[in-house]
Amino acid sequence: MGYLKIIFYGILAFVERNPIFTLFLILLGVFAPVVFKAIGWVILGIIILVLILVALASLRIHRMRRQMEDQFRNAGSQQGFGGFSSGFGNTQGMTLEELVRRMQEQANAQKQAQNSSQQTTTHHGSSQTKRVNDKVGDYVDFEEVE
Repeated sequence: MGYLKIIFYGILAFVERNPIFTLFLILLGVFAPVVFKAIGWVILGIIILVLILVALASLRIHRMRRQMEDQFRNAGSQQGFGGFSSGFGNTQGMTLEELVRRMQEQANAQKQAQNSSQQTTTHHGSSQTKRVNDKVGDYVDFEEVE
């Protein structure tokens, strides 16, 4: 009963917002029922076409997702990917201490690589050592000419 009430109030709201269009539809239905029926079939065809396109898009997305999952599963079994072990190589048969040590070594190596890439020292023949951040770009020493 609630659904019928919602539909009825929706129709009433449409009539209140579009009185001239509603009058046109009623007159078309009374004086030209064939045209009214044809317009109805066209609208119904458009709705069905939209529903078919949505269903096809949904199926295609589902198929692509399943294919990506299969590819990831196959690549994971060959290269040791998956779960919490990703990024640490093959961790099967390792004790917790060995795993923690390996993780710390990798973290230290990443920090060292990051620190060495962030600052660059440039040496000039007679000038002092200058530290320049890589984010700044090339360092240019300007001299004032009088």
